[in-house]
Amino acid sequence: MTRKQFVRSESVEVMAVVELVRQQRAVLVNVGHGRDPDSVSNASAFVETWQSMGGEVGAVVSWPAVAASWLRPACRFAAGAPDAWVVADEVAGWTGFAPRLVATGLWRSARTVAFGSLADPGLPELVGFEATDGLRGARPDGSAWTFRDGVLISDRAGGR
Repeated sequence: MTRKQFVRSESVEVMAVVELVRQQRAVLVNVGHGRDPDSVSNASAFVETWQSMGGEVGAVVSWPAVAASWLRPACRFAAGAPDAWVVADEVAGWTGFAPRLVATGLWRSARTVAFGSLADPGLPELVGFEATDGLRGARPDGSAWTFRDGVLISDRAGGR
């Protein structure tokens, strides 16, 4: 299979995440994910697609949903001055990890693109304003979403 065919065969969600990262004019991207099967799969598909399109990946970091401290993975994910970050995780995993990531002082939610599993209107209350304001992402149907001032804004008709 050629690279072009591979990219075309990717999911709508992966391609929408790639497009959101491209809109940020990013080249170097750090990718982070929870350890549930969907997050691992989405992160892997993004990395392969991004690299096939000429993008660079600085780090790929995973973290557990429950941990005594997420310090090490948070520092690795935030490091290296990437142009953008990509996150594939479920709300349960992001709830513990995101505040630790904010505490590094290196990561910015507004330079982060996530998969649809984080498009939860209750997320800002769970992880805080600094971990969500400007966070953007794509759902499985390709529609985009963004958090602004604690509110989930969707581009799809009838969305929240």
